[in-house]
Amino acid sequence: MGSGDGGRPAAAETAELLAVAAAAIDGPGRPLAAANAALPVPERPHLTAWQSLTTLREHRGDGHNAALLQRGISGVGAHALAAAAERTDKEWLMRARGWDDDAWDTAAEELADRGWLAGDELTAEGAAIVAAVEADTDRLALGPWQALGDARCDRLAELLSPVRRAVVAAGTWPDRNPIGAPELH
Repeated sequence: MGSGDGGRPAAAETAELLAVAAAAIDGPGRPLAAANAALPVPERPHLTAWQSLTTLREHRGDGHNAALLQRGISGVGAHALAAAAERTDKEWLMRARGWDDDAWDTAAEELADRGWLAGDELTAEGAAIVAAVEADTDRLALGPWQALGDARCDRLAELLSPVRRAVVAAGTWPDRNPIGAPELH
């Protein structure tokens, strides 16, 4: 989204594409997404982009919560599974979410009782559950991106690539955080 006058057309295009996707969220059963979608759309492109991204993130998160609830997985349990899958760091999550060792250990024991963890590692069944939750999360998050369409999704990815590179290059993006920052191809 660049700086100076040269970035304004790209910022406006990015904001417009994100606003289209955010306007296509399905609100019922998604309280955080619905609350963000109900906010007025800011006039300035970078603020529109931020608000739209927040709405889309919460839409995905609400769907992820539904996928977890369907399987009876608690919040701390979900993060214990993510740490066991090596998607994120246990200590980082515990610090970020405010969980203590007792809460984490209780969740890990429950997951072990279900056959999903063996110590700090996923069992085959645990790996299958993690994959199923992620597949359901992806499916439940698809609507806004389908509304945008393949060509506009590709264009949005192109527009956001320099932003992602700049954020990662700043060196303050924590490794193995729950959001991730995969390498660009």
